[in-house]
Parts: sequence; structure tokens; C-alpha cells
Amino acid sequence: MKEPNADQLELMKRLDESFRQVRRLIIAEWNTYNVHGLGMTHGRMLIILAQSGGQKATALAEQLLITSGGVTGIADRLIELGYVQRTRGEADRRVAMLDITQEGMKIVELIESVRSKMMLKLFGGMTTDHMEQALALFEQMSKNMEAANVTNS
Repeated sequence: MKEPNADQLELMKRLDESFRQVRRLIIAEWNTYNVHGLGMTHGRMLIILAQSGGQKATALAEQLLITSGGVTGIADRLIELGYVQRTRGEADRRVAMLDITQEGMKIVELIESVRSKMMLKLFGGMTTDHMEQALALFEQMSKNMEAANVTNS
């Protein structure tokens, strides 16, 4: 993008503030249902494990866009709550696999229910066209950020 003019800069700032406000509201909504103080990344890890089965910490780190150390901290909390289990590989005891438990599956059901309620609130009153436009904008913003990260690497 070429250098933005003053009006575009002001609009970008307003968009940024609006985006941050929506994010704050989403987090506040999540926290009203959150019984164990789990963050969204905890929930995301549970969903990944429920959908894809047991995984190594490195694979989870890539999917969650966090470090392996971050995965370990999140997994430790989920293990403590009985939602995830850690097992060592048969062939290589150094390899630790993380997998969801039956209790974890129950929490995933709760998370999906909360997510559905939040989406209904978030997208209420929007037409399909509005949602498709929003999706296109978010996809473009993601591409822009990814391209900038590749360029800066």
C-alpha cells in the first residue's frame, strides 16, 4: 500500500480501535462462561486435540502460533484439570504426546456451545453479504500481515 493520506490514517486508527473493542467484548463474553480461568488458547488446544487426536507439543505450537514452551504451560494446566493427558512414545520415550480425555471432550462441547452463542451475538443482524465482506476483509488483512512477516524475515 502506498503511503496513506490523513483521512486514510484516521480511518485506520478508527478501524484498529473498533477491532480492539470487538476483541475485548469477545474476551469478556468468553470469561462469563469460563469456570476454570482458561484462556482462549486453552480452548483452542482442546478443540485441536478433539478434532485431530493426540499430537506432539511442536505440532500444537505450530497450529496455535505459540512456542513449544507455551504449549507446555497450557498443557500443564489442562492436565491438572484432567482435560488432557501426556503420554510418552513407545519407541522413543523422549517424545511426549498430548491427547484429550473424556472430561476434556465435555469441555469442548461447552466451548462449542459458548462459541455458537457468541457468534449469534456477534453476527446478529448481519446479512450473508455483510459476513462475506467481513470474511474477505479479514482474509486480506491476514495475507497482508503474512506477506509483511515474510518480507521482514
